[in-house]
Amino acid sequence: MPPENKGAEPGSQWPKGWIGGGDPDVKWAPEKIGHAASILEEALAVLGGNDAVSKLQNDPVTAADLGDWDAGRALAVTTQAAHDHITSVYQEWALEYAAAAKMLRKMAARYTDTEHALTSHARQVGAQERQATSNDNPTWPNVPSAD
Repeated sequence: MPPENKGAEPGSQWPKGWIGGGDPDVKWAPEKIGHAASILEEALAVLGGNDAVSKLQNDPVTAADLGDWDAGRALAVTTQAAHDHITSVYQEWALEYAAAAKMLRKMAARYTDTEHALTSHARQVGAQERQATSNDNPTWPNVPSAD
C-alpha cells in the first residue's frame, strides 16, 4: 500500500489522509474494466475449449497404470483421492474465474450507468443555477423600462 499522503506534494492539500497521495477523484474507465473481463473470458474459453476439465475428470490414474501389484494398488487409491481433489479444486477455480469475469462486466455497466446519471444530474443542476441566476441578476432583456 502506498504511504499516506501528508500533503507535502503539490496539489495534495485535500484530503490530507488520502492514501496514495494526489487527486482523490479516482476514475475508472468502464471500457478498461470490460477489456479485463474479456481477457478473463477468452482465457477461460481456451481452457474450456481444450477439454481440460473433461480430460482431468476422465483420465484418473489406475492400478494398471502404476503396475498391478500390491504397492501399485495401494498407490492407486492414494492417487485417485488426489485426482478427485485436484479435479474438484480445478472445477471450483473455473467457476470462480467465470464469476470474476461476470463481476467485472457488472462493475463496468454500473460505472457507465452511474456516470450517465451523474452527468444528467449535473446538467440539471447547472440549468437550475442558470435559471436562478438569470432571474436574480437583471440583464437587458428582463430589466423593466425606466419610462
